[in-house]
Amino acid sequence: MAFSADKSETRDQKSASSDSLAAGFCARHSGLSGLPSSFSFPSGPVWVAPSARLAATVRVAPFVYIGPDVTVGPETVIFPFVALLGSVVIGARCRIGPGTAIGCEGFGYERHGTELRRIDHQGRVVIEDDVDIGANCTIARAKTGRETRIGQGTKIDCQVHIGHNVTIGRNCLIVAQTGIAGSARVGDRVQLAGQTGIKDHIRIGADSVIYAKSALFRSIPPGSHYSGIPGRPHREVQRLWARLWQRFGRSD
Repeated sequence: MAFSADKSETRDQKSASSDSLAAGFCARHSGLSGLPSSFSFPSGPVWVAPSARLAATVRVAPFVYIGPDVTVGPETVIFPFVALLGSVVIGARCRIGPGTAIGCEGFGYERHGTELRRIDHQGRVVIEDDVDIGANCTIARAKTGRETRIGQGTKIDCQVHIGHNVTIGRNCLIVAQTGIAGSARVGDRVQLAGQTGIKDHIRIGADSVIYAKSALFRSIPPGSHYSGIPGRPHREVQRLWARLWQRFGRSD
């Protein structure tokens, strides 16, 4: 729907027009065939910019904001209170959980004397087909001329943050409260367990596993298993703990 109105309109006229457009959009994007009945959303306000491009089979819940430079593919489901900001492309059959923000401005500043000045972030976010994103996630848009990309088939749990310029491969699993800093590269089929922290500008090779509550500060090759803070090869960490327990005993 449009976000501007003629100044001669009264506030009541604007409100009525907004409600009518929102209701019309909800009517067009509810009761669609081919999706489980559990995805039957009630009618409610949905804010969609007129230039946004949504496939006919997109399902949108109430209280969603979809900006002017957004494209959403067929059979994607967008749950309540989602915000799609800036330049965002979402593929087919994706699920965007409630409260998630995609395309929010990346966190980047430069020092000028004693001041911090924001770096321009006018890049885009690309979510490929069959990606699931849980509730209250944030995916930052890239710096100007670049992109943040989530690969096909990747599944993201709730409360995950993905920084600007990050690339995540296909069919990855990212568990709750993981944070991935800007410009990191995550290979295909990587598993990041809960509360994992990934440093900026590093690479995680395909088929790697990062165990829960780990912090990874360096690039690792494909097929790696890392754990701990700082992250080390998991078997090395196991041997370290075994030596400590042998010498000092176990507290449990």
